[in-house]
Amino acid sequence: MRQVGASLLEVLIAILVMSFGLLALGGLSAKAQQHVKMSQFQSVGMQLASELGERMRGNVDAFERGEYRKTAADSAGSVTAPNCAASLCTSAEIAAVDLAQWTQELRQRLPGGDAFVRRDATNTLATDIWILWIDPDSPSGGRSDLSVASANDCPKDALAGLPAATPTPRCMYYRISL
Repeated sequence: MRQVGASLLEVLIAILVMSFGLLALGGLSAKAQQHVKMSQFQSVGMQLASELGERMRGNVDAFERGEYRKTAADSAGSVTAPNCAASLCTSAEIAAVDLAQWTQELRQRLPGGDAFVRRDATNTLATDIWILWIDPDSPSGGRSDLSVASANDCPKDALAGLPAATPTPRCMYYRISL
């Protein structure tokens, strides 16, 4: 007895197996892109935290008085800076300009970017910085399954200023010492 169509069946099974492999490769590629984007956001956050540290080192008087404190993240709020063009700025005004420029940069470079900055109560030469951003590619409204950081890593005060409709942000912690 002769088998007719056996090679056609083998070809169809081979195509089915190959299609599952290609689907898996597509998913792997999408996940890799997600990791690359997350790495980019982390790098930007690290650069911005370092930049704020340098601004603080340049204005130690204002740092010691707590002028570089940013107590609540509010991505919807506007940032204002004093106008020091007409007269010399005080160290507090320089700190306000630094924070306004830094926050503006943060919002431009990270999606939904904001920060929470708090001086360490025990170590007077250190400050804690939490950089927040919204993960734009996550299907769950701001959180993806990449295990970099989560809202649990943010202090509750940092999330207090965010509107209720805002997706849960990613939060990365940095410590700066003068």
